[in-house]
Amino acid sequence: MRHSGDVQHKVIEGTYRVLGEAERTLAAPQDWSTLKLNRDERDILADAGHVLRFGDGEGETTTPIKAEQLLVPRRHDDGADDLWTVWNVVQENAVKGGLRGIGLDDLGRPRRMKSRAVNGIDQDIKLNKALWLIGEKMAALKGAR
Repeated sequence: MRHSGDVQHKVIEGTYRVLGEAERTLAAPQDWSTLKLNRDERDILADAGHVLRFGDGEGETTTPIKAEQLLVPRRHDDGADDLWTVWNVVQENAVKGGLRGIGLDDLGRPRRMKSRAVNGIDQDIKLNKALWLIGEKMAALKGAR
């Protein structure tokens, strides 16, 4: 925030904006956990997360990591099919990396690879904001408040 002009008004306005966002964010786990996703809806979340994480500027992906790998839970308790759990599994797999695939090297030979974690703050924020928006839209489609 720039420190010139009516700073006090801008700070107060910004504070209310943050509080409004916090209320929505804090309500999401409770609201989203009541929304069950079918297989197609889970696949849509995974496909979107896959393109966000591995896609180029045109949305094309060339990684041997498959979208369905984003749906594989890392913990037994994350096996539920509600929006909150599925969203968290996709988000964790997209951000933390460690997903394995077999691609081809420059000579066309099979080569094992593993996705890297997202470490850059700009990429992390961009990815998480986009995933959050997808979660909100899915919740709206499923009839959440």
